[in-house]
Amino acid sequence: MKTTTVLWPSDLSPCEGICYGWTQPLLLVAGVVPDTDEEYELARVQRLVASAAASRQWKVSQDVFTTSPTIIGRCFPPSSQGAVADLHLKEELNIKGCIGDLQFVLYKRHRRQSMRFYAFDFNELDILPSQGSAHDRAPSSASNLNTVLNADFTRPRAPRSQERTSLDWEVLLQANFAQLLADLVDRQLSSKQLSNSSTSRVTTPRETESPPTPERQVSSEKRPSRFSLIRQIIGRVHVILRDFSTTADQLDVRFEQGVYVVGEAPHVYHDKARTVSSISKYIKFHNCVWLALNDIIIGMAFGSFLYENRLFLGQWTEETMQLYLVQHMELALLWLNNWPAGLKLNTELSQFYCHTLIGVVSAWGWMLSRAAPYFPALVGAIGMSGCFGMTMVVSLLSDTLSMLTAHLYACYVISATVFSQQLSLAGSLWNLFRGKRYNVLRNRIDTWDYDLDQLLLGTILFTLLAFLYPTVLTYYALFATARLAVMMIHAAFDTVTALLNHFPLFALLLRAKDPLRLPGGVCLQRSKMGSLILTSQPAPLSSIFRHYAHLGGRLTTHYHPVRMLRQLASGRLITPIPRSAIRYNMIPTKAKPDRPSTPS
Repeated sequence: MKTTTVLWPSDLSPCEGICYGWTQPLLLVAGVVPDTDEEYELARVQRLVASAAASRQWKVSQDVFTTSPTIIGRCFPPSSQGAVADLHLKEELNIKGCIGDLQFVLYKRHRRQSMRFYAFDFNELDILPSQGSAHDRAPSSASNLNTVLNADFTRPRAPRSQERTSLDWEVLLQANFAQLLADLVDRQLSSKQLSNSSTSRVTTPRETESPPTPERQVSSEKRPSRFSLIRQIIGRVHVILRDFSTTADQLDVRFEQGVYVVGEAPHVYHDKARTVSSISKYIKFHNCVWLALNDIIIGMAFGSFLYENRLFLGQWTEETMQLYLVQHMELALLWLNNWPAGLKLNTELSQFYCHTLIGVVSAWGWMLSRAAPYFPALVGAIGMSGCFGMTMVVSLLSDTLSMLTAHLYACYVISATVFSQQLSLAGSLWNLFRGKRYNVLRNRIDTWDYDLDQLLLGTILFTLLAFLYPTVLTYYALFATARLAVMMIHAAFDTVTALLNHFPLFALLLRAKDPLRLPGGVCLQRSKMGSLILTSQPAPLSSIFRHYAHLGGRLTTHYHPVRMLRQLASGRLITPIPRSAIRYNMIPTKAKPDRPSTPS
């Protein structure tokens, strides 16, 4: 005999009455209208449920369902101990085949104020920050998989009698909104209002909205065209500043967070129906606010420390810069010019390198000595910026480090350019001696017959390259090592900034306080009485920190030792990771996420 699954609210006391809810995909009971005095008939209760479904609060969330709530049947108190209820389905359901034994599964009706809900996966709760790129508008892998499976004619199909009779995303949506439907039905029951009055209240506001006139549309279209050139210039300057300065990029992040908070505040606090998307907005909104406030608190504490010790820190910075960035670099250049460790370098080229680079370092040291009296003021200004958050302090420190080590970067660019040109020349000579040449038009290496004069010139150039290469490599290794050390400090600053900007603080507090507000799946458990209970599993911590795993993957890929060695060996410039690669967009996209589906 066929068994029909019925989802029954665990918080509903057994009584005699008429059950209402949904009949597709499964039988889900949302509530019971008491019928002890036989005052309400099936038709009248049906109008009562339709009136509740036509209310303003239900209109906000009715688009997520494919079926409307209806009457399921009559229920009576259980006759045997351990049973949930004695349910008699209505005749329409018996005709459709919903006969046989009833398997009751208990579920919890969550109230809107608790913000608890059922979900198959933590991904349904879109609270993780996402990068603002073209990938956000791409269809999800789940939707692509469903499309491919539906188009596969060799895949075995389930019989129509078994289609949409499983626990899918729509059943969980019905369970999430069951308490709201029950409250609306109870309200209609107490006020004795039918569907005519409620539908009239819903439709009247839409009639008052007047469509925009053609004059307004024309004026709104003409407005952006006047300032299009100014906006393009400002946009280009904005992009250049973000790429050049860490502080400018952090200001842009703070501005973006402010725009997000101001834009989402009315929707968060005036939400009519607590759907999964609205709960996601609620968590992301408060997480952004909490991060900004904690960032300001930590920034003010650290900034006050910098401001109170600005004299000592300014003097220490000046002494450290002069010692390690000027004096030690001059000593290292002089040591390389005197045949270090028995390595015989080219005397003329080594002296040229030494005198030129020492001149750059000495000139920068003179500028640092002139700017040393202003170092305490600089430290004090960085400390005062703590009022805008710890991220602003870290960004200013990163820009200050770039400014103080500008001479090392200039020397690194000079030595790396010469080194890369030598490698390019060596590759061309290698093709020359093999009888090959690079075809620019077809982007390939073709066979070529060289003349004797060309081979003789190549031999002379190879001799010069072989004798000058050790000298160029030695000076390049010195400044490449210095550049690598500075870049590691920048990587630490960028990691701290990303951590403070996108740490899931509010989500972790919710996970500790009420794990059911961050569900990570559902499961069926059997109680001591033998009945099945639909329970929600809390999301694992790994899913909450998943975007940090992506961030760590980008940082590891960019700063991988093998990649860095390959960059150094090829003579390409070593640059820090782009800020756009470790920055997440807090403003949600307008694209509507796909509904999850259960695997078949």
